[in-house]
Amino acid sequence: MNWRELVYRAEQWVQSQSLKKEMGTRHPALTCISIPSILPSLRYRPVIDPAFDVLGVPIDPAAIDNWSYDVLTKKTFPSLYAKEINIRTDEHGSAKHVWEMNRMLFLPRLALQYRQTGDVQYITVIMRLISSWTVQNPYLTGINWYSNIEVNIRLINWFLTWEILQLEALQEREPFVHEFVQDIWIPSIYQHCKFSHSHPSLHSSANNHLIAEYAGLFIASAKWYFPGSSEAWHLQARLGLEQEIQRQHSANGVNKEEAAEYIQFITDFLLLSMVVGDRILKPFSAQYKNTFSNILHYIRELLTINGQFPKYGDEDDGRVFALNTALHDNNFQSLLESGAIYFTDPMLATGATEPDQKNRLLFGEAAVHTLVALEPAGNRRGSKFYPEEGHFIFRKQDEDGREIYCHFDAAPLGYLSIAAHGHADALSFVLYVDGQPVFVDPGTYCYHTNAEWRRYFVSTRAHNTICINGLDQAHFVGPTLWLNHYRTTVQDYQLSDDYDFVVARHNGYKKAHVLHTRKLEFDKPANRILITDHITNTTGRNGTLEMPFHLHPGTRYSIEGCQATLTTGGRNIVVKLDDQLQWTVVEAQSDPFLGWYSESFYRKTPAPVFMGTLHMNQSLVLKTELLIS
Repeated sequence: MNWRELVYRAEQWVQSQSLKKEMGTRHPALTCISIPSILPSLRYRPVIDPAFDVLGVPIDPAAIDNWSYDVLTKKTFPSLYAKEINIRTDEHGSAKHVWEMNRMLFLPRLALQYRQTGDVQYITVIMRLISSWTVQNPYLTGINWYSNIEVNIRLINWFLTWEILQLEALQEREPFVHEFVQDIWIPSIYQHCKFSHSHPSLHSSANNHLIAEYAGLFIASAKWYFPGSSEAWHLQARLGLEQEIQRQHSANGVNKEEAAEYIQFITDFLLLSMVVGDRILKPFSAQYKNTFSNILHYIRELLTINGQFPKYGDEDDGRVFALNTALHDNNFQSLLESGAIYFTDPMLATGATEPDQKNRLLFGEAAVHTLVALEPAGNRRGSKFYPEEGHFIFRKQDEDGREIYCHFDAAPLGYLSIAAHGHADALSFVLYVDGQPVFVDPGTYCYHTNAEWRRYFVSTRAHNTICINGLDQAHFVGPTLWLNHYRTTVQDYQLSDDYDFVVARHNGYKKAHVLHTRKLEFDKPANRILITDHITNTTGRNGTLEMPFHLHPGTRYSIEGCQATLTTGGRNIVVKLDDQLQWTVVEAQSDPFLGWYSESFYRKTPAPVFMGTLHMNQSLVLKTELLIS
């Protein structure tokens, strides 16, 4: 931290101590004017099941009775001043698990059930859930007032619920609803907005959290007008979103956080804010919308032929809202559909002629007409390089729908000084064949709990690159904190119809007096990928080199000596490993951790790793060849 941030953190601590006196404060009899029907009014066709799950644990919203309960560990967080609760241990469970439930992603689903059925029981369930939440979570009390991003995701889902219910009209028809709204919901909305405005994530924390905070406050202050407050909230949030979409994305729309799954999460905040801005006749700037379009075009290039995304950096299954019939739909594809509708852009069209529920809600019946009239520009794509950002997508697609896809990572560690969600994965790669993962990034698994597992999944050994002396390429000092970031340099690259390559290096092992340079070549007619690693040992000191290749658990393999054959989806990949290394297969190892794969947050399964090792005291060149039949 620089001195400005140290001063800021000190001021935040002083503020948090002074705010303790506001614990439990209520704000009854507030004047609030709600703007009716910001989103289109329409009939909702698909049946939505309000059932939900928290990181794999099924939840019946109607059965929720403890908002501080971790459904995975069966522990409960204490009812203390929020900023005094320790989330860095598992003493009370995982804050992430509790927050996932308290985002209330199920609330708009209950509202959709009411709109589809007219059954008042869904309204009473919504009222009971919000009422019990306000009772159990007085202002600034408990784990659910700890994190500003969580406050704002809750605000966004309250906004969507209100809009779907068309609550202005409903209050006029039902006095009991009016009483609930005025006495319970509006005061809590005000507290959420007040908290959001007062607790922005700045300096080294100004990452996706800040976009979420500005989005929640912008949307809430557009919907609910509190005289004397909303004007300042709205201005702060609007300017903040205009700034942060530029700061946190490159000119090509690549998110700087270096966490692939987070892209869909962040983009939903930006999408909903943009739509709301248009609807209240205060649209965002042309620059904002151009950057948003570039983000979607990067997503299009990033996805495999079947819509999968290559893992890099953190992922936690986070969603801003869950409006589609399938709880675990492909939100990347849904965002492309949003862009096709919003920009009338055939390059973003997925081929769907019927918008999903999310896009029907955001764009109304016009979305149907746009998609029907929009002819996709063609989904056949080639390689795409982003040398300024350090992302290289090698791709060959055949007319019969087959695809070879390789993502090469020469990007920075992460965003800002702490690179909170980056992994030490410089010069790593992943390989998909016909949309099926073969060589993989093992994922994330956890954040603040299970410290040793967290350390493993973010480590260099957990990625398809070179590890020297068992060290990471940067210094890992906390669950979301890196020091001594490496610097990557793209030295050369070429794109052509038949042959692509990139050469890049990083300096993450400069203290070990080792430089790593990797060249990745793709001979498309031969379906051949060649990886050449130059390891420069500048002092001739003894050291250990490890070269892991992490396989997806579903990939079948056989290996003999320095040659392996992989099988996935009826296709074979011959892997010729460098014979200077000693090769073993490791799976489900626990001391130290190696050979694990995390498909989603808080889930892991054994997965094979080809591990090559070598004791070195000089510079060397290593070659690996992949032949895909």
